[in-house]
Amino acid sequence: MDNLFNPQAEQAVLGCILLDRTQDTVALAVTTLTINDFSAKHQPIFESIVDLHEGQKAVDLITLYTHLNAKGITGDGIGLKYLGELAEAVPTTTNVREYIALVQDAGIKRQGLRMLDEQRQLLEQSSDPLEVIAGIKAGAEELSERSPSGRGMVKISDVMDGHDDDLDLRSKSKGITGVPTCGSDLNRLTGGRQKQDLIIVAARPSVGKTAFMLNNTKAAANSGTAVGIFSLEMPGKKLGERLIANIANLDGTMLRTGLLDPKSWEDYTDARAIMSGLPILIDDTPGITIQQIAAKTKQLKKEYGDIYIQIDYLQLINPGKKFSSREQEIAYISRSLKQIARDNDCPVEVLSQLSRGVEQRQDKRPMMSDLRESGSIEQDADEIDFLYRDDYYNAETEKKNIVEIIVAKGRNTGTGVAEMVYLKNFSKFVDIAQIHYD
Repeated sequence: MDNLFNPQAEQAVLGCILLDRTQDTVALAVTTLTINDFSAKHQPIFESIVDLHEGQKAVDLITLYTHLNAKGITGDGIGLKYLGELAEAVPTTTNVREYIALVQDAGIKRQGLRMLDEQRQLLEQSSDPLEVIAGIKAGAEELSERSPSGRGMVKISDVMDGHDDDLDLRSKSKGITGVPTCGSDLNRLTGGRQKQDLIIVAARPSVGKTAFMLNNTKAAANSGTAVGIFSLEMPGKKLGERLIANIANLDGTMLRTGLLDPKSWEDYTDARAIMSGLPILIDDTPGITIQQIAAKTKQLKKEYGDIYIQIDYLQLINPGKKFSSREQEIAYISRSLKQIARDNDCPVEVLSQLSRGVEQRQDKRPMMSDLRESGSIEQDADEIDFLYRDDYYNAETEKKNIVEIIVAKGRNTGTGVAEMVYLKNFSKFVDIAQIHYD
C-alpha cells in the first residue's frame, strides 16, 4: 500500500507546522490526523510534534530536532537538515487545510483496505458470516467517524432559526413534543418520547416492563407513528397476543387456553382488525446483532418516515464481534443504540434488567446503580425510567396494582414520578384518574 501514501502532502503539513509561529496549525493537525496517516519516515516526526503539543511546548525547528535527538531517532535521513528542508518547502500556511485533507484521505483509504483484507481472511477461514458482517460494519463506522463531515461551527443565533415555530407547535400540542406514551402524567412529565433520545426502561422480572412497552407501542401507533419492535426474548406471536388482550380488554388466560365464549370471540376478532390497521412491525430474530438492528431501523425509516424503535431487551443484543469484557460489550451496544437514535431521528426505547442488589435494600425502589453494567448505559441514555410496584414486595400494601414510573434521568425532559394502574391480566396500563373496567 506504499503507493497510497502522499509524501508531498505529508511534507507540506509538517512544513506548515514548523513555519507557523502561532501554533494554530499544530493544534489543527494533531486533532485531525493520526500517526498512522503518515509514512514510516514521517511518523516519528509527527509523533514528536504530538508529544511537544501535549506537553504544551512550542513546536519549531529547534524544539522538534531536540526532541527527536533525545529519543535517538534523528538518523535515517530525518536530521536537522531534513527538518529545515521541510520548513522551506512551503512559503505559507494558507493551504494547510488542503494538505491535511490529502494526508487524511490517503490514511482513510489505507485503513479501509486493511479492514477489507482482514474480513476477507476471516471469510476464507470459514468464520461466522454474522461476525464478518459485524466487522465490516464496525470498520465502516470507524472510517465514517474519521471522514470530514458535519457543517462545522455555526453561530448559536443561526442554530435557533425557527425556534419560535417550535414553541408555537409545542403550545398547540399541549406540551406533547414527542411520540406520546401510554400515560398522561408521564407525557406531562417528559413531553413524550423525544426524537434522537435513547430511553432505558428497567425493572425487576414480572413487574411489567414488556406490558409497559406494548402500551407505549399502542399509544404511538394510534398517533400515526410507525413502531418497530425487536423482540429478543419473546416470540412475535406472544407479543401480538398480549396486544390483542390489551385492545379487546380480554383476560390473557382466555387467550392462553383458547376458552373464549361467543362475545369474547367477537371482541377478539374486532381487536385483530384494529391491530391490523396499526403501523406496528415486529422482528423476533433470536440473537440479532446490533448491526442488523441498525440496518433494519434504517430501512424502516426509509419506508415510514416517523418511527419509534423498541427493543426487548438490552442484555440479549448480540454485539456482533468479540470483546475482552462484558462491560466493553455493553458499552459498545449502548453507544450503538444512541447512534441509531441520532442517525434515524427517532426515539429508541430499550428494556433492561436490574441487578439483584435492589433486593438487599429496605427501600426497593430502583436507582441508577441497579442497572446491570450501569456505567455506559447511564452515560448514553437520555432518559431512564424505572418501574416499581409496591405489591411486588409487600402483599399488604394499599397500593395494589399501582406502578410507579420513576423518571430517574431526563437529559432533555425532567425527573419525577408518574403513577399508573397495571391490569396484569389484560396487559394494560391505565391512568389512575381514568381507571375503568370494560
